Amino acid sequence: MSREKQSVSRRRFLMGSAAFAVGAVATGVTSGIRPKNAVAAASSLPFPYQTLDVNTVRRRGYDYYFTGGCMYASARALLDTLVEVVGAPWDSIPADMFKFGKGGAINWGTLCGALNGSLAVIEIASGTAADSIGPELLGWYSKFPFPSSAHELYCKYPNQITTVADSPLCHQSVSLWCKVASATVNSPEKKDRCAKLAGDTAARAAELLNAWKAGTFAAAYQPDADFARCLPCHFGPTSRYDNEQGQLDCLECHTDKTTHHI
Repeated sequence: MSREKQSVSRRRFLMGSAAFAVGAVATGVTSGIRPKNAVAAASSLPFPYQTLDVNTVRRRGYDYYFTGGCMYASARALLDTLVEVVGAPWDSIPADMFKFGKGGAINWGTLCGALNGSLAVIEIASGTAADSIGPELLGWYSKFPFPSSAHELYCKYPNQITTVADSPLCHQSVSLWCKVASATVNSPEKKDRCAKLAGDTAARAAELLNAWKAGTFAAAYQPDADFARCLPCHFGPTSRYDNEQGQLDCLECHTDKTTHHI
């Protein structure tokens, strides 16, 4: 074969090899290796769920608070236990992503991080059932006297005073407790209280999910009578005003609006 023909054949071979490589990368079939920029298909929800040990979740929630805050603590307590009991795909969720929720979302005092993390796991585990399970957790939290006595054997500050926030907001929950306990927000006593709260909330989420899994879950939370009296006029597309968003007890902020409609 002449040198000219050899050069043409070599050029055709290289062009064909390059075309194959480009096509293979585009379809992700090069030696079974997915390209670095390829997007893996996400697992569909809900993830499989199995009954969790509530006390294990509670203790982990307490411990994890001191390494990542309240949202991280509640989410990781549930996630780690689910990884042990179920395995994949729960092991694909990075717990560190929940650290932003500390102090009611980067210390803004909005939705309590312990609720935020627990609600995220409830959504992943139960899918559309979260629309019923989630409100039950929020209602329970608003009326529960935190912290519980379930942490007494290992906590740093036992026998702490308890308060009922009447709200799912970090600001109200923490401010009220600090006032009654004569503690500061950055005190070790307050941090221990919130660690217990994170464990208690994650444990309650596990209880609700366990009941849902067993087919025994039944929503029980009901708003206070005064709030229930206000709600029909202010919430919902068929209400008179439809100008209120949420399920918070309105009397916590609107005590001047309870004798007449607005």
